Amino acid sequence: MEPSLLTSFIGIIVFSALMTVGYKYANGKWNVSENKKNDYMIWVNKHGQTVKRSVVFLSIIYGLSMLIQIISLL
Repeated sequence: MEPSLLTSFIGIIVFSALMTVGYKYANGKWNVSENKKNDYMIWVNKHGQTVKRSVVFLSIIYGLSMLIQIISLL
């Protein structure tokens, strides 16, 4: 396997792992104190839609760039 193809696969795996961890935290799968949960809910109500749009936009750009890189290597 070529080094740049391997790097692309590693990048996709790391990005997927980070998105999974963020998704679990955002859905409350981890135990946190009530005070932190309250602060988090206040922050989400204020900034949640902006962050969600930004993450989706960056995910699409990253995914497309990885696909282009992998296709160009094949």
